[in-house]
Amino acid sequence: MRYYVLTTTKFADQCLKFQTYGSTNSNWLSNIELGDIVFISQFNYKSQDIYGPFKVFESLFYDKKIIYPEQKYYYRIKIKPINLKSIEETDLYLQGIKNKNINFAFQLINLIQQNKHLHSISLTEEEGKFLLKTIDNYGKNIKDKKYDKNYTRNNGGSIKVDLKFLKDKNRLFKKSSFSSESDLESYIMLSLKNKNNKLFKDFSEILNSYPKNNLPASTVYNQFIFGNAYPSDIVIINDKNTNIFELKKDHLSSLMLEMIKREFKKYCYYSLYSRRLAIQEKLEIKRRTNFFLVVLKQEDQKFHKTISNEFKNITKPINNLRENNFNILEYYIANNELTLATAIKDIKNYP
Repeated sequence: MRYYVLTTTKFADQCLKFQTYGSTNSNWLSNIELGDIVFISQFNYKSQDIYGPFKVFESLFYDKKIIYPEQKYYYRIKIKPINLKSIEETDLYLQGIKNKNINFAFQLINLIQQNKHLHSISLTEEEGKFLLKTIDNYGKNIKDKKYDKNYTRNNGGSIKVDLKFLKDKNRLFKKSSFSSESDLESYIMLSLKNKNNKLFKDFSEILNSYPKNNLPASTVYNQFIFGNAYPSDIVIINDKNTNIFELKKDHLSSLMLEMIKREFKKYCYYSLYSRRLAIQEKLEIKRRTNFFLVVLKQEDQKFHKTISNEFKNITKPINNLRENNFNILEYYIANNELTLATAIKDIKNYP
């Protein structure tokens, strides 16, 4: 069971009324599974409220029925309230006082505030349990009868979002790449849920090139925030490794250079002492960090070396603190399937 905060600036009533949450792109909800616990956060200039808890009882589907005024959030999950209550953000601070853990409470408040523009915030187990405890202690009851309308789907327009849906949407039967990075991310996330999937086996082999980096023993996040308002695409964490996957749907080119350099800095620097990666409340987290840049396969790989050198230069200030490794993976479509191949392997920077 995992925990998530699902955000909205003005549509909390619709989410509660229809017991449904929707996002604009497929990736935001692709990692959420049946039985996961979610909270609805509505932060705007009038209110800073969190509703919940809810249990997910239907995973990602696509439905064009309009239930959110002014906007079209077609990628959806179904949620069911569990003793529904609401809290204000200040209640999280009160819980921190109660637990004698004010810094943790303040960091959680900042995490939610700074990322209210995102659809989904992946929580750690510690954060999820803290939210549950806050709602138990300070939550105000919400009358169920106010939100008792049944969600009626668009006739013929509700489709389960699975690998087939993504293949058809991106026309992988005739195209050589994904139409969007969000769909590429969703495809990978859904594949990693099935140990028999070829992509799961590819990822396992890639991770196993580093010691004690076993995929089945790891936690997989997408759109994970290390501590700033800049989520990384896919993060796979275990006791000894932090694996960061940054996805690009197109060929690697000089036009991407400045963005990739920013991603190197933000993810590699902020992950070094991220409180969100802490195990047993140890703040100094010096796991091996393996950065994987995933791009569309190409013949000309001259620019790959430039990117590798940039990684080495950017991680140089922290190489005395942690092992930092870099890989470039290329994806391609063969027989309507996504396949990964290693282009540049294991640029090692040891402390």
